[in-house]
Amino acid sequence: MRSFTSALAGAAVSAIVVSGSIAIAAIPDSTTKVITVCYTKTSGALRLIDKQAKATCNTKTEIELSWNQQGVRGDAGPQGLIGPVGPAGANGQNGLNGLNGLNGVNGLNGAIGPVGAAGHDGINGAPGAAGAKGDSGTPGVNGADGAPGLQGSPGVDGLNGAPGRDGVDGVSMSCANELALKQAVPAFTLTPGCEPPPPPPPPPPTSSTQLSARYQHSCTLLADTTVKCWGWNIYGQLGNGTNTNSNTAVTVTGITGATAIAAGEAHSCALLADTTVKCWGLNRNGRLGNGTNTDSNAAVTVSGITGATAIAAGEAHSCALLADTTVKCWGYNPQGQLGNATNTDSNTPVTVSGITGATAITAGYLHSCALLADTTVKCWGYNVYGQLGNGTNTDSNIAVAVPGITGVTALAAGIQHSCALLADTTVKCWGYNGNGGLGNGTNTGSNIAVAVSGVTGVTAIAAGYLHSCALLADTTVRCWGYNGYGGLGNGTNTDSYIAVAVSGITGATAIAAGFYHSCALLADATVKCWGNNTYGALGDGTNNSSNVPVTVLGL
Repeated sequence: MRSFTSALAGAAVSAIVVSGSIAIAAIPDSTTKVITVCYTKTSGALRLIDKQAKATCNTKTEIELSWNQQGVRGDAGPQGLIGPVGPAGANGQNGLNGLNGLNGVNGLNGAIGPVGAAGHDGINGAPGAAGAKGDSGTPGVNGADGAPGLQGSPGVDGLNGAPGRDGVDGVSMSCANELALKQAVPAFTLTPGCEPPPPPPPPPPTSSTQLSARYQHSCTLLADTTVKCWGWNIYGQLGNGTNTNSNTAVTVTGITGATAIAAGEAHSCALLADTTVKCWGLNRNGRLGNGTNTDSNAAVTVSGITGATAIAAGEAHSCALLADTTVKCWGYNPQGQLGNATNTDSNTPVTVSGITGATAITAGYLHSCALLADTTVKCWGYNVYGQLGNGTNTDSNIAVAVPGITGVTALAAGIQHSCALLADTTVKCWGYNGNGGLGNGTNTGSNIAVAVSGVTGVTAIAAGYLHSCALLADTTVRCWGYNGYGGLGNGTNTDSYIAVAVSGITGATAIAAGFYHSCALLADATVKCWGNNTYGALGDGTNNSSNVPVTVLGL
């Protein structure tokens, strides 16, 4: 409902008359509209009454006030007293917004046009005419008849037999008869001239002087400075110009004047008397060092190496110790096993950072080590099992020192562990030890050097995949670690966390350890091996594994 004030908003108000608590607007005489309001006694509020709706005031609480300004104005009465000022009226309500105009009606859609007629299918073209037949070729000319074969030379007439000797006492005896009689009657004296010729002297033995073994093959350096290898050969690592496995020793092609050898996983190397190095076999990642990545089943020269004094071969990399006591390596390098502060492969030799004064080197699966002139050791490369021996398990692409090791005289790096021979003839190892390859009576790995139990008087060491061996001063051999294929050589296939004696080995002068096999060079120039023989790595002419030593054939 609109307020009284809003009802008067459209009138020309000329005055406001206030009496008591009521305020009424004075409207000019021309106004004809009857204004009616209700006055609330209790609150003093006014409200507009719409007469057309015949609304009335609430008679109980309200008083109706209305007037029509069309009446005759009476005489002015005496001015009444000004009533008290009534309460302020409430603010009028805001006017209502006008309605929006209606939207226009949309026009009707146009009629849909007729559907067009369907098109006709196209007509296939006629087949093309057959091409003309080609001319027959000219018959080839018959080859000329071959020349007649040469007649063989006439056969040589046989020589006449020697004349028989005069018979003795009417009996004719040839030297052959005399010799037969001499065999039956040793006291019989042969006629002069019938003595048998002396037997030819036996050929000099091609005795071995060094051994090396790695994955599934082995090699030996012979006294005549040639090299022979046996076993796995799928990549040409035997170096005999073929890729055929051999379970007996075969000669490496093109190697003479060798002074040292090293067998890697699927490649091999030889140090020559002229201080250069040759390698053969798998060349993935450049492990042959000749500037290519091409395999070779014959020896190729390593680029840029002169003055070499020792060599080592790992799983997929190789190293050389130079006369200036520095070390260079080449091949696979993702864990930094080349030691040149990078992890980039190189198919030519690169210098190992931080190595001077080196006297010996060794290479494992993905790591390498050097023995220094001060009898300490530095290693570099893969270290997840602690095989660098520096108390961490972090790889290093530069050489780091092995703490707690002094008085070292020889080194050996296995697949995931390393060992050192000390001047007191004991051995310490570090790295992976899952099958007891550290030889300390446990199978717990160690990233620092631990002593091998039960070996003293050691003169040489070798490290394989999960086992290790030691040559003792009494020329016997002891091994420890994994023995699943009999690589410990003690007649069993049981792992051992401490050193056990290899059966039947005496007179040993050198040892080598491969993946699952081991070998010993004996004083009589023979070589014996034991362990896994799947690819002929034992060299005994069979492919049967053996947990006791067997003799290598072909040496």
